[in-house]
Amino acid sequence: MNVITADTFDPTIADLAPIVPGEELHQELHQEIDELDFAQMYEENLGLLVAIAMRKFQVPEVDAEALAHEVFFSYLKRKDEIRDLHPWLIGAICHASRYFWRQNGRRTEQLDHSWAELRPDPASAGINDLLPAQLAAREILEALPPRYQEILRLRYYEGYSIREIADYLGVTAKYTQKLVARCLRRAEQMYNAAPARKKP
Repeated sequence: MNVITADTFDPTIADLAPIVPGEELHQELHQEIDELDFAQMYEENLGLLVAIAMRKFQVPEVDAEALAHEVFFSYLKRKDEIRDLHPWLIGAICHASRYFWRQNGRRTEQLDHSWAELRPDPASAGINDLLPAQLAAREILEALPPRYQEILRLRYYEGYSIREIADYLGVTAKYTQKLVARCLRRAEQMYNAAPARKKP
């Protein structure tokens, strides 16, 4: 056994933290619990995040899964800052999906045109019935005050949630819900007041 004396003492080791028996075991156990919690959270939410990206934003399945994994990666980097996990995950996948389309929305050269001809576009099904209503909606939207236009555009054209609009406007979600309802009522009043419009 080596005994430390004044001649053999190394002052650089004095700054090291003392080793507490069992501390390494406690850290390993804590890390395993974190990994189990993450695995459970991942399993519970992966399907939801992929479904939101695919259904709400029409992101292709492969890309939707990649976006969901990016959200989980971002969670791992910020997990100590996140107060309410479920809303954060949903907001993150919505933002990731919007960013995906901002980056990829204009790339049409990758589409297989022969396949598109064989299968009709579901968005154009019944367009003859919908087009007059869409034109009337656009006309009314343009006649609304600018603030109302912006709120309805965010909600129905860009797909923002009530919470996202509230954050954007700097108001509460409850107030935002009332504001969206007020904008819709005003648009409906303008629609009904328009002369010579065929009401459905």
